[in-house]
Amino acid sequence: MSDQPYHEMLDDVALYALGTLPAADAQRVRAHIESCAECRAEYAALAPAAALVGVTAETVGDLANCPGTLLKPRIMREIRKTAATPASAPARELRSPARVPVWPAYLVAAACIAIAIATSLYNVTLTTQLRDVQNKLAASTTRSSQLAGNLADERSTISEIMSADSKRFTGNLGEVIANGSKLYVAMHDLPAAPRGKVYQAWTLAKGAKDMAPSLTFVPDSRGVAIVALPVDARLTDTVAVSVEPEGGSKAPTSKPVLVVPLN
Repeated sequence: MSDQPYHEMLDDVALYALGTLPAADAQRVRAHIESCAECRAEYAALAPAAALVGVTAETVGDLANCPGTLLKPRIMREIRKTAATPASAPARELRSPARVPVWPAYLVAAACIAIAIATSLYNVTLTTQLRDVQNKLAASTTRSSQLAGNLADERSTISEIMSADSKRFTGNLGEVIANGSKLYVAMHDLPAAPRGKVYQAWTLAKGAKDMAPSLTFVPDSRGVAIVALPVDARLTDTVAVSVEPEGGSKAPTSKPVLVVPLN
């Protein structure tokens, strides 16, 4: 080793790893490391930590997204400030004339720990944002599937209603269409139901005496509504529509606006 105290040489090795020594001192430490196994081992241990400080030196454009962006510049500023501050009288007596105060190696390790914590927090934020995006994408995919299914159902309904094989039974404000076992009620020019009211369909099975409640619905702004009734058209005798309270009724509570026998 050189005549320089061992702990001071280790400090120089730390500064050399950080790349903050003046050119002349860096050349001296580099030459010493080549000939000193202990300092070479110290440099090998510090070099990876110093590299971590280096990777935080992002561009100014990354400030909004990278918490550690200015960490290395702050570290370097403190190192240069320390190097520029005159040593105290006792310290000067222990150091050679060319010696300047150094940033201890343990502070380098502390800085790297701070970088690791900041990076971990940033990664947590990115993970949360990614999860939110994935959830929104999943919701959008589900919604798209539902819309595609609805569109397919509507196309099938239109095809069956418009088919030449369909049987049509006309009544006031609408008609009932039977296509095989499928049964539809198609209304037009329906006025908006009173507040708290809806339209409800009713079906009378062949041989039955009482109407059975079916689906409730509201017309669109043009007074149009097309409803697929969940019964077998071949087993149904009559279809009716009346105005009922929201949620529907078990038996009609008002005079039907549509009554259509299927015969």
